[in-house]
Amino acid sequence: MTEDAMNTQSRRQREFRQREQKFVNAARDIIRRESVSNLTMDKIAELTEYAKGTVYKHFSCKEDILCGLCLDGLEHLLNQFEFSTTFPGTCRERILCLAMSYKQFTLQFPEEFDLLISCRTDNIRDKASPLRMQQLDELEQQIIDLLKNLISQAIEKDDLCLPDNMKQDDICFGLWAMTFGMLTLDRTDPTVRSLQSSDTDQLIRSQIGCLLDGYGWAPLSRNHDYDLTYNNILAFLNPAS
Repeated sequence: MTEDAMNTQSRRQREFRQREQKFVNAARDIIRRESVSNLTMDKIAELTEYAKGTVYKHFSCKEDILCGLCLDGLEHLLNQFEFSTTFPGTCRERILCLAMSYKQFTLQFPEEFDLLISCRTDNIRDKASPLRMQQLDELEQQIIDLLKNLISQAIEKDDLCLPDNMKQDDICFGLWAMTFGMLTLDRTDPTVRSLQSSDTDQLIRSQIGCLLDGYGWAPLSRNHDYDLTYNNILAFLNPAS
């Protein structure tokens, strides 16, 4: 292949990705204004001023573009998590940084967060393109691996000693499920609002603290100022504020 042909191919690939991002952004705008149920390929084509056939060259159906939107959000989440793992503190402090970063993600990308569950249902998985689902699975695995790596580092540093009946993945699942569950309920369940509980940040901090203290993950809450850690995390995640 000649250099000109390679440049042409590269330009076309770049234009393809840019056009696909336009469709994803349009889908996000429509969902914000009208809800997921009112999203259609026709509306995406109208908003972006492309023919509907062009939209279908990128996404096979509405469910496919919902997965594309979710994939776009997960890419941002992965970037945020990768940054969070560089927080200058202990492995346990970095776990808290991941959790607060996750909370910020729900505020920045509420539509994508809401889609994280629905994009795992058979109704969407069966209709979305296999490639898109593979990309989602691979990206989610990278995110999980970041958490698992922090747990592994804590074990190597003797900050954490697993009981004989517990696996490393058990801790990973517990942290993930608890944080995701609290953030989901905080966004979607009106019943939660009837509880006179602390604000979400405080709940995440206290519940993660109780869980990790229960595991004996050092430094324990009684031996460390995690209020100071929390303030340092906020400054780390929001350097401009």
